[in-house]
Amino acid sequence: MVTGCQEGVIPIDPAAQPSATAVPGAPGAPGPADPSAPASHQSRPATAATARELHAGDYVLTAAEETASFENSGGTDDENSDSAAVRAQVAACVGVPDYNPSPPLDETSGDTFTSLEESGFQATSRARILPARQISEDAQIVTSPDFGDCYRLAMEEQLAGADENGYTYEIVAVETPPTPRGATALVRTSMGVSDGYGTYGYVFDTIYFYVGQVAVELDVMNIQDVPPRDVEQGLIDQIAGKLTNQ
Repeated sequence: MVTGCQEGVIPIDPAAQPSATAVPGAPGAPGPADPSAPASHQSRPATAATARELHAGDYVLTAAEETASFENSGGTDDENSDSAAVRAQVAACVGVPDYNPSPPLDETSGDTFTSLEESGFQATSRARILPARQISEDAQIVTSPDFGDCYRLAMEEQLAGADENGYTYEIVAVETPPTPRGATALVRTSMGVSDGYGTYGYVFDTIYFYVGQVAVELDVMNIQDVPPRDVEQGLIDQIAGKLTNQ
């Protein structure tokens, strides 16, 4: 199990079939004006949404024109404790000590989308409703110039040695390409996964969105090659568009 730095998890099972692997997961709303008073007693414009009125499920990747060349299946598992530890390690590495994120007001994982042409090309997403200060802090982490190096160190430490199924993992490269339109940050991990039958190459793109009161992580995986840019940008555009509706 490869754990994403900020929010998701990347399940990998190359033994099942080299070209059919489950995709990832590697990172708010302002409270009432008067924290001493119950939220229900605060005045606000009728059209404004508070964090508790937002639903994480409104911001994950869903079936639409952008996913027409994919088939979708059930959502991914919830985050595990390892991913939280990785995020804390990366936060400390980039200069955000004592990272202690607020619990989400709502969170969900979206469906897994698998390309109809290539089963190794997959995408999934996870959304959380968070306080604005948490959104700002998480954005600071993933946009740090040191994020890529810190991410790699944390992943290499977590993936050292064989896992319980006998798979071994080698991080070939971690890059932070230019941020795609509509996103907050992108980290790209090239990885070799070995089992008793051989070694398989994967490229994982983790795209982070921190907008308003919502954090979304979009994970895109492809066998060997970088995910097709135009297709990936379409998935990013869908989520970016949803984030404008808060």
